[in-house]
Amino acid sequence: MTAFFNFVYRYRLWVLGLLAALAAANVAWVAGTYLVYPGYLDHGEPSVALISWRILNGLPAYPPIDGPDLTSNIYGPIIYLAHVIGYLLAGPGIFGSKIAGVAAITAIPVIVFFTQRRHGLGWASAAVILAAGYILLGLPMSVWIRPDPYIAFLVAVAVWAMNASKDDRPEWGKSLLIGLVAGLAAGLKMHAGIYFIPVVLFHCWERGFKPFFLISAIGAFVLAAPFASELFSFANVMAWVSVAVAKKTEFLLAGKVLRYLLFFLAAVLFFIAAFRWSGHSLKKAETIYFGTFLMAISIVLVPAMKPGAGWYYYFPFLAISTDMIVRYATLVTRNRTVILMGVGVLAAALVVISVPIQKRYFRALHWEEASRVTAEINQIMAAYPGMKMQMGAGDSLVGYNQTRYKPLLAFAGHPYTLDVGLAIEASARDIPISKGVRARIKECHTQIWLIPADESPFALKGYYGNPVFDNSFKNDFHRQFEKRKSFTYFDIWVCRGLDIPGD
Repeated sequence: MTAFFNFVYRYRLWVLGLLAALAAANVAWVAGTYLVYPGYLDHGEPSVALISWRILNGLPAYPPIDGPDLTSNIYGPIIYLAHVIGYLLAGPGIFGSKIAGVAAITAIPVIVFFTQRRHGLGWASAAVILAAGYILLGLPMSVWIRPDPYIAFLVAVAVWAMNASKDDRPEWGKSLLIGLVAGLAAGLKMHAGIYFIPVVLFHCWERGFKPFFLISAIGAFVLAAPFASELFSFANVMAWVSVAVAKKTEFLLAGKVLRYLLFFLAAVLFFIAAFRWSGHSLKKAETIYFGTFLMAISIVLVPAMKPGAGWYYYFPFLAISTDMIVRYATLVTRNRTVILMGVGVLAAALVVISVPIQKRYFRALHWEEASRVTAEINQIMAAYPGMKMQMGAGDSLVGYNQTRYKPLLAFAGHPYTLDVGLAIEASARDIPISKGVRARIKECHTQIWLIPADESPFALKGYYGNPVFDNSFKNDFHRQFEKRKSFTYFDIWVCRGLDIPGD
């Protein structure tokens, strides 16, 4: 055993490098697996994919709240533009909707490595292991197509720019890059600028007001630019944002949020160690960096405890937390063994805890069922050529899970005008289904509705326990549509009196 430890110590840099490579490969494996998985794990993902598809077809991302299209979302324009790029590169489909996010998340360990390379190969490798641990801890949120992986990537780029800047230079190019990525992140989620506060203040502290003004101006321009297009209505998206903000904070979520937050707050211990055991006093910029990090953490706690949110709102801090751990650990000049052991214990804890999380993640990928549902949807589309069809809700959340495949219909040219997920949120806020949406049901605008098999159409109770669709809406649907045929996963509800081929 002694010989083994001597061998490991002698070749510790090679061992750390190998472990870092394995950690990065693990991230690439889980992300790549999700890339080729023919489905989604979350109901928000199909909505993002479909709104992006609307944009590519020249339709607005944010229809009015009282309009005939109930298809909006509170995310910013950048998330949809990112998926448009994916569609242009890989074609329409579930694969195309995931490619940009998978590229972003797999790039983070690489960015972190080059960010910390200035501290030496050993610390850069340790940073990669830490970053990979945070990513694996966040499964499946760290790989889904919602904004969080993109924000984490953009924060990692900003942290690289901050560390790559020379103290004795103005670094206008790095300032511009930080402003660009901060603006893009805010264009993903409105609150995402909070994640950049520590980076911006640290970067600008010794450089003065001018780079801060440049970063702010570039960020504001990038955030505002998409709204110059008719595809993105600022007024309409803010109407939906006001609905989300009105959600009550659920303090019962605080326990789980704080439990995971502890891993991101591990940097606190290393800051204290650097403060006590460094051979020189910390620069004021270091204290500002740490203090604003704690402030940002506190601010994010509020949206993290909103219904439908969670601890993953802290996921974008991963590059900052990793940077602080390495930064403060390398500043310590006494008790180095304790510090090195602390980094090793944290990295090991992240890896060990991620093992059951990865197991649950892989168990959630139902490959056979996804293939069968996809095949059935293709069979239905082939059986009713030329007919406009959409997916609606049934009466259970179990059946609602099957509607995650609704983008397959839109990708094939069918309409997307009613998003049940958005209806769940709207009904919980007492926002009625608009007259335009009801009129489309009465007019058979969509000729065929796919309803989860053996379920009553649109009788769903949402996550908040309330009926999603009122009796008037359900009665209108039953007056206009009748069940014509049943498949394994879906019943076919057809506009009454309509003769269709294959019926």
